[in-house]
Amino acid sequence: MVNQLIDIIGREATLFESFLQLLEQQQDFLVTNDVDGLNRITDLQREKLVQSQLLDKEREDLVAKIQIANKIDGDLNVSRLLELVDSQQANRLSQLRETIRDLNDRITDVRNQNATLLNRSREYIRKTLEMLTKLNQPETTYTPMGQGDPQQFNIAIDRRA
Repeated sequence: MVNQLIDIIGREATLFESFLQLLEQQQDFLVTNDVDGLNRITDLQREKLVQSQLLDKEREDLVAKIQIANKIDGDLNVSRLLELVDSQQANRLSQLRETIRDLNDRITDVRNQNATLLNRSREYIRKTLEMLTKLNQPETTYTPMGQGDPQQFNIAIDRRA
């Protein structure tokens, strides 16, 4: 059963690697403003999420079986499992644990960067819309004689951004 668990955790690590690649592609599409690419990547990410949920369920079921077979009370985590397995299995589990931790950190970093890109894009859109609405609605100020005088504003947009 432990070898099956190692296999499942290995498949999870592979899945996380592919999810990280999708996040990096998403970042490229965000930078280039490729909406079609973003839609494709989002669909692929959803598929990976479903696969991850299935593997998670499979792993949880197997861990429960290992707990019952070894009469283990409480949670069974990798640290506790390392005490029960032979050295080869322990080495493989330790490697997988480190791989998954590293992938999780990298996924978090890329997701945060993507969120920052999305927020900057939203802010840019908000400011652009704000400037465009000012074009058709001049603000009224007062002249030295106290009469209203609509002011026209020149709005410059930096198209290099």
